[in-house]
Formats: sequence, C-alpha cells, structure tokens
Amino acid sequence: MKALFLLFWAFLLASNVASAPNAAGPVATYQQMSAEGLVLNQGWRFHPGDNPRWALPGLSELQWQPIDPTLSLHSLPQVEKAGSGWLRLRFRVSPALRKQALVLRISQYAASEIYFNGRLLRQYGTLSSDPKQVRPYWPDDEPIELQLSEAEEQVLAVRFAVWPRFSVFSDFFVPSFFRARLEGLQQVVQSNQLEATYKTSDMLLFGAFLLLSVLHLAFYLYNPAQRANYFFTLYTLAGAISFACTGFLDEVHRLDVRIGVDILSYVCLQTGGILVVRALYSLFGVPIGSIYRGLWAANFLSLGLLTFANHYSWYPTVGFMLLVTVEQLRLTLGALRQTKQAAGIIATGFAVSLVLLLAYGFISRYNQALLQVNVLSLPLRTILTFPVFLSPVLAISLYLTRQFAWASRLLEIKLNQVRNLSQQMLAQEQEKQQLLAQQNETLERKVQQRTAALQKTLHNLQATQNQLIQREKMASLGELTAGIAHEIQNPLNFVKNFSEVANELLLELKDEMLPVLAAPQKTYTCDLLGELTEVLEKIHHHGHRAGSIVQGMLEHARIGTGERALTDLNALADEFMRLSYQGLRAKNPDFSAKLTTDFDPDLGLLEVVPQDMGRVLLNLFNNAFYAVCKRQAQEGKDYKPEVLVRTLRCSNAVQLVVRDNGTGIPSSILSKIYQPFFTTKPTGQGTGLGLSLSYDIVTKMHKGNLLVDTQEGQYTEFTVSLPAEEITCDLPSYQI
Repeated sequence: MKALFLLFWAFLLASNVASAPNAAGPVATYQQMSAEGLVLNQGWRFHPGDNPRWALPGLSELQWQPIDPTLSLHSLPQVEKAGSGWLRLRFRVSPALRKQALVLRISQYAASEIYFNGRLLRQYGTLSSDPKQVRPYWPDDEPIELQLSEAEEQVLAVRFAVWPRFSVFSDFFVPSFFRARLEGLQQVVQSNQLEATYKTSDMLLFGAFLLLSVLHLAFYLYNPAQRANYFFTLYTLAGAISFACTGFLDEVHRLDVRIGVDILSYVCLQTGGILVVRALYSLFGVPIGSIYRGLWAANFLSLGLLTFANHYSWYPTVGFMLLVTVEQLRLTLGALRQTKQAAGIIATGFAVSLVLLLAYGFISRYNQALLQVNVLSLPLRTILTFPVFLSPVLAISLYLTRQFAWASRLLEIKLNQVRNLSQQMLAQEQEKQQLLAQQNETLERKVQQRTAALQKTLHNLQATQNQLIQREKMASLGELTAGIAHEIQNPLNFVKNFSEVANELLLELKDEMLPVLAAPQKTYTCDLLGELTEVLEKIHHHGHRAGSIVQGMLEHARIGTGERALTDLNALADEFMRLSYQGLRAKNPDFSAKLTTDFDPDLGLLEVVPQDMGRVLLNLFNNAFYAVCKRQAQEGKDYKPEVLVRTLRCSNAVQLVVRDNGTGIPSSILSKIYQPFFTTKPTGQGTGLGLSLSYDIVTKMHKGNLLVDTQEGQYTEFTVSLPAEEITCDLPSYQI
C-alpha cells in the first residue's frame, strides 16, 4: 500500500540527508555533467526591485546579495519580504560541455521572466508590482534550448514575482523557490522517459483501484448487509483519486490549482487508510472504539501539520500511516487468532507488500540505478511498486469476493432444499406428466440432433459441389486457354523461323548478287534489302514478344497438382528473394540493392501449395527489383535502393509483406494492375500476367487477400494475407 511505501521511504531519506551546497563566488564554473544534469544552485545574486537594465550581461552584481534560490521561501525571508526582484548568475562551462547541445529546465513557485545573455527566453505566469495581480506558473521542466555566446562567461537573469499565498503552505508542498538545471539531449530523453514511466504507473494503479471500486460497489448493491464492501468501495475510490491526482499533477500549470491537487492526493491517501481500517472492523465484526476515533483525530492533525507546518516534511503522513498499518495488522492478527483461516489471505497480502517494499528500499539504498533496468519492457521500479500497492488491496478484495461467493453458494443450497421439498410434495401428482415431458424432451432433442447433423451434411455437400463446379470451370478454362495458346504457338514458331531463314537469304543475296549489279541498280537494291532486313528483324522481335505472351498464358492456365504441404514461408520467401536478386544482377552486374528481412520466428509451418506460392513471391520480388532499378537509373548515386520482406502471424491470418522504395504505382492505373496483359514495362520486358496470376493463386486457390499500398515516387508495398490458426498479434510499422 501507499502507506507502507511512504513509511519505508522516510527511513531511506533519513539515512541519506544531504546539506545544501554553499553559495560560490560571483562566477560558477561547471566542468562535467552527471546523468541527472547540472543543478545551478551556486553563484546566484539577488536584488529586490524591478529595473529592465538588470537583464543586461554587462551589469555588475557584486553589490547584490548572495542567495541559493533552490531553498524554500521560508528559508529565504529576504525574497518573501521583497515580493519581487531579480536573480542573476554568472557561470562558465568547460570546452567539453560547450560542444554539447544544452537545454535549460526551470521549476519554480513564482511568476518569472528568464533572460540569457540579455535575451528574453521565456515568460512564465504574470508578473506585477501588485501582489494581487501576480499569477504564478509551473513550467513542468519545459526544455529551453540555450545558445551559448562566444564570451567565456554566460549570464542568466531572472525577473520574478512571488505569490503571497505561498507563505501559508509548508515546505513539503512548496519545497523550492526557483530551480534551474542544465541538461544535454541524453539527459532530456532519459528524464522524459522516466517521467512517462511514472505517469504510466500512476494511471495503471488509478485504473486498478477504480475497477476494484466499481466491483465492490456492485457487491454492496447486491448484498447491502455486508457493510465491508461499502467501506472498501470508498477506500478504493479514494485511492483511485489519489493516484489520478499524482498522475496528472505535472499537467497542471496553475500553481494554486497544483497545490490544491497535491493536497487532495494526500487527503485521499490518509482518509483511504482510515476507510480500509473501517472495512476491516466491519469484516471481522469488531466494535468501533476509541482507537478508531483516535485515528480520525490523528488524521486531521497530521494533514494540518503536513499542509501548514514547516520542518516536518512528510513525517506527519508517515507517522499517521504507521498508526494505520499497526491497527490493520492488529485486526488481521486478531482474526487469525479467532481461527478465521480466511483472514490469512489478507495477512499474506500485507506480507507480500512488506517483502517487496523491503527489497525496493534495499535496492534504492545501495544500487538505485538498478531500479531503472527494464524487465519484460517495464522498469524494475514499476514491477516492484505495483505489487506493493496492489497486493493488500487485492488480498482484501479476494477475501470479500470469497465471502460473497460462499454467501451465494449457501443461498443456492437453501433454494435447492426448498425446491426439493416442493418436488417431493408434488411428485405423485406430476409423475406421469414428468415422464411424458422427459419422453417429449428426449424425442425433441434427438430430432434436433438429427436435423443438425443433416444440415451439416447438406452444407458439406453444397460446399463440395461448389468446389467441384469451380474446379471443373477452372480446368475447362485452363484447357481452353492452353489449347488456344498451343495453336497460336505453332504459327508463331513458323513466323520466327521463317523470319530468321529469310534474313539469312537476304544476307546471302546481299553478299553474292550485289557485287555483280551496276551502280544505280546496286544502290537501289541495297536500300531495298536493308528495309527488308529491318522488317524481318521487327517480325522476329515481335514474334518473340508474342511467344512470351503465349508462354505466360500457358503458365496462367497451368493446372498444378494443387496438393498442399506444410511449408516454411520464411525460408521460401528468403530463397525466392535472393533468386530474383541474383537473376537481375546477372542481367545488370552494376546493380546492387539492400535486402532487408524481418521474419517472424513464431510463424510456424503453413499449409500451402509451395510451387504456386513460389510463383507469387517470384513475381512480387521481380516487380520490386525492377522498380528500384528504374528509380536508381533516374536519380543516380544519391538513391539507395532497398527491398524488404516481412512475415507476421496475426489473428486468423499469416501476412507476408514485400516493400520497395522504388518508383511506386501511379494512382491512375492502380485499379488495373491485376488485369491480365496489363503492364507498364517497356515492350519486351513484361507480359502483364505476373500480378494477375499471383492474384488468382492467393485469392482463389488459397482463399487469401493480395493488397497493395503505394505512393508514386516513394514506395510500393504488397501484402499477402493467408488464413491460418487463430492467434493475436500487433503489426509493427516499418519504413524504408
């Protein structure tokens, strides 16, 4: 619980109290930066009043009063008395630090204007000579980029105005007047990550306490006689409010509201401790006595000291929580002595919390950096503190839930007894009706079972029939296409062969007959033979083109065995990716591209037709390498071609993604890419059947999807989705 956590943390602070550093001379020098940055608490000078010239770096502040602004207002009576004034700090940074990108972080309990080397950086809140017009502001350590001047000394000047009402509250809620810290980019990132982790922890605890509050409110509404659920509802609700206040505290920039939210957090924390004691009184049947009333008095006293009294820090809250914890242990041990064995659940919760709290304190005392080590993507601090807060709460909740379940079970047993007595009284009169009803029920159940079996059989037959019809259609269409392709292929072969023979005859005619012709006839005949040779070469070229289209039609109409086999899709994709890459490099040795693979190691084996899936992958990889090769030819050496293949197992599906950073697909032709014979490649480099064939294999043969995502001039991404066993996953983003 938060009470135990505060208690143990107080002992740690008591053993690690550090005195504030003494004010340095007029110029402070900083040589190196720690992991937490540099706290600028030495060398400050203070002067009451308001003069805009005091922001200038050339001003001498030797007559100004030395000050440590990181102290509280109660420790700075001169500032509290003046109400407004200026702070100035001259400092130097070592050459090593000057090379770093430095930022300034400010935390304050005032309104201020921040000047660096005479230039206004930020204004936080509203400053005024009239204290009633001052509006303080909490910057939440907002990072401010610093541009160091070429001079050796840097001057930081702060114009401030104090809100008079801050003097009412204790140093615990107003711990520091003004605090400035220099950090590098690494410290900023680490600080932001740590703050995000703390906020996440508080929000998760808020959600857990709020959920338990709703659960026990439902228990209380169902059984108002168990008053422990009512008080435990109030306790968990108070805890949820406390963690919500802590989680959102740094989001509140109005300091008066911030202090109110902070005080509300501790009011809910301490009041929740009394409410859980009240729940234990009701749970174990202990009468209310002077101890319980004394806890309320101690609560008001500790809250007053915590809020308004100085020099006590959080010790009033720690002392109060110690009293609450002692009373909780007294009630739990008393219940165990009365042979209430179920109370051991609550005692176990307290024991787990105490053990983890001791472990947290030991690590924090001797190896604090270990608390930030990530375990299962969570910091060790979060893993330890979650059970510290939740184990006692969950133990009490489990105890109440167990009682609720036992009460429901006893009620069910009593209802069954009443029902049995009633059945015995009516047994003789209803015997015949029961027998008849049982027979009717048995007959109806058998009819329903038989009907369900027949419907299932009919559904299977219809599905089988549809598959057979579709297979016959595809087979007939494939045979027709193959026959037509074969018929076209024969005359095409004659055209190609005769064009080659004719070309050879023309060459022979040109070599043997031209020399014997006269000059005019020779020139005319030479031109005519050249035109015929060019025409025959075009006939031969387009004959080869038509032959490749016919070959593509034969592949499109090819009827494979259709036998599925358990296939390692990762290995298949890797093999065809490298096969396609080496094929392109054989044609273009100067081409090279980055091959990126991101295979899911838990993908497992998938039941597919390996030959057909290989054709799909080869088509996708060929298109990807063609696109990056084309873009490289357009953009030159500055362009870095890359092809990515990624696999992932998702809910009811396996996804395979092929992505390239090539030329992309224009939106005007995106709807046509799956049409047969449609291609954007130059004549002779594509048949227009690759994507059409791939689409049919994925969607018709494997009942999957083939989707495309593209941006012209940037990238193209094809996603093959195949049905698989149901598991869950999150698809990561990947940009190339």
